[in-house]
Amino acid sequence: MKLTLTQIQQLYTFTRQHYVEYYDVQTELVDHLANDIEQIWIEQPNLSFEEAKNTSFKKFGVFGFMDVVEARQNALFKKYWKLVLEILIDYFKIPQIVSTLSLFIAIYLSFLVVQNHTWIYMVLGFGVCAILIIRLFQLQKLKKRRLKETNKKWLLEESILTAGNIGAFGYLIFQIPLRFDAYIESTLLIIAISLFFTCYLIITYIIAFVLPSQIEEILIKQYPEYKLV
Repeated sequence: MKLTLTQIQQLYTFTRQHYVEYYDVQTELVDHLANDIEQIWIEQPNLSFEEAKNTSFKKFGVFGFMDVVEARQNALFKKYWKLVLEILIDYFKIPQIVSTLSLFIAIYLSFLVVQNHTWIYMVLGFGVCAILIIRLFQLQKLKKRRLKETNKKWLLEESILTAGNIGAFGYLIFQIPLRFDAYIESTLLIIAISLFFTCYLIITYIIAFVLPSQIEEILIKQYPEYKLV
């Protein structure tokens, strides 16, 4: 016996009732439940849909769908940072390497020219934080608009439109080189810290601007069913 479209929709509702808010995770769970219910019916054909559904759900254990959601989040967390790394690598190739080198040289010369390095950290730190706050506000509005249009949330989309939650620790990352400021006496250490800031600023740009601008392309590639929604 095969499930009807109405029963499939009931499974989607069932996953939402159990706090699975992302459509891609819902779809994965609905596919699993549907296949399992059909298998249960083969073995116990007299069971109703509700009984078969509850029997299948019990197999997930006391935590229900939580383990599946967590596993999916971990998988897409790796996917998200893989996308960031792929774009970052391009910034060390032609032609992006020109802008990358220019940024590195500007930061390096700042450390040579400005005697009080705290000012550099403050300008970079507060500058990045201010830009991120504005950008996160824009992305939040975009997320709400997309949700209103599609009435669906995607886990990877959530990561992209929250900028990988980088805003939560955007300024803290600048505390790392600050700890070494008292030891900046060698050219090698200045180069290392300048490279650190260069990479961080590029990653922040990728996360806050590049990935969100490519969100449709990324979602279509990640979710074949996205084009059908």
